[in-house]
Amino acid sequence: MDEKTKVTELVLRYKEAICTQDKEAFRALWCEQEGNTLISVTKRFEGTDRIVDDFLIGGIHASYETIDLIVDDVDVRLITEDVAIVVFAYCTQCIRRETKEPYGIQGLETQVAIKENGEWKLAHVHYSK
Repeated sequence: MDEKTKVTELVLRYKEAICTQDKEAFRALWCEQEGNTLISVTKRFEGTDRIVDDFLIGGIHASYETIDLIVDDVDVRLITEDVAIVVFAYCTQCIRRETKEPYGIQGLETQVAIKENGEWKLAHVHYSK
């Protein structure tokens, strides 16, 4: 399997972890280096613990009963043999936890992946609306 396909598979595992709100699967996607960052539409989360606890659990899980993250037009660019930049369009179809009302957003997402111990991992994610 070529490297671009492996990075695309990382994106699909990210999508699945968001949709299932699986804390351990989501954590496993991130590299071990310090300085991992996720920038949502409104907030910045630094470090894997903050990304998992505050973004996934405190944000997505607390806000949405269900979330479907739809990923489209994935563009993987290998910068070096160990660094890739991914850009794709996304939209979400959610049910708000408190009101049971449907909600969704759409935009572009950029991810920076690094190869760590032979496996592609996330180092940076940035959502834009």
